[in-house]
Amino acid sequence: MDRTGRVQSIDRAVMVLKCFSEKEKELSLAEIAERLDINKSTIHGIISTLKYHGLIAQDERSQKYRLGLGLMELGAIVSNSMDVNEIAEPYLADLCNKLEETVHMCLLDDKDVVYIGKKESNQSIRIITKIGSRIPAYCTGVGKAILANLEHDEAERHLPENLDKKAPKTVTDKKELAIELSKIKSRGYSIDDEEYTQGLYCVAAPIFDRFGNVKYAISTSGPTIRMTDAKKDSAIKLVTEAAKEISRKLGYEG
Repeated sequence: MDRTGRVQSIDRAVMVLKCFSEKEKELSLAEIAERLDINKSTIHGIISTLKYHGLIAQDERSQKYRLGLGLMELGAIVSNSMDVNEIAEPYLADLCNKLEETVHMCLLDDKDVVYIGKKESNQSIRIITKIGSRIPAYCTGVGKAILANLEHDEAERHLPENLDKKAPKTVTDKKELAIELSKIKSRGYSIDDEEYTQGLYCVAAPIFDRFGNVKYAISTSGPTIRMTDAKKDSAIKLVTEAAKEISRKLGYEG
C-alpha cells in the first residue's frame, strides 16, 4: 500500500480493466502487458483472478480477453441503486395521498433495513422517521418482505443470533419466523402488527430488480386505531400494486 492508501495489486487490476475500449474490445495477454509495462507473469495472475470472478472472459479460439458479464451485473446494481429512488418517488407519493398514511422505501443492509425514501402523512398522529435510520429486518414489515424472497441460507445470514422481543407481538422463534416468511412469499406481502412498535400496523411488499433479486421493499404504516379492516385491505392492494409497478420499471418481468 502506498501513501495514498492504494493497494498495488488492486490498482493494477483496475488498470487491466481500463485497457479495454469500444475500439479494442479484445486484447491478448502480451498486448495488455505491453500497454501497462508490466511483465506477463504478473498480468497473467491478475487476469486469472479477474476471470475467476467473471470480470474478464477469454475467447476460446483467439485466446484473447474481453470484459466479462460480471461487470454488467455490477453495473446493473449501480444503475438500480441510482434509479430506484427516482422511479419509486411518484408511487410513494400516490400511496401516501390515497391511504393518508406515511409510506416508506427501505434497503436491506446486513441485519437491518435502512430508510432510503419516504412520504410523510399529514395526520396529527403519525410515524416519524429519518432517512438513513436503521431498524431490524426480522420484526418489521419491510424487512420481512425482503427476507421472505431470499434463499433460506441467505435469509439466515441477515438474522441476528437472538430475535429480541421489541414489542408485544414480536416473533422471537426462528422456526416460527421461517414459517411466516414462507407465507409472506406465497401471498406477496408482509404485515407488521405491533411486532416492532406497539400501536403501529404496517403493510409492506418487495421490489424485484431485473434479475429477480429483492433488496428493496415499500410499506405504509399507521396507528392500529386507524387501521380498520377496510383500510388494511386497501393498503394491501395498493402497496402490492405499487411494488409490482416499481419492479417492472426496474426491468423485472416476473
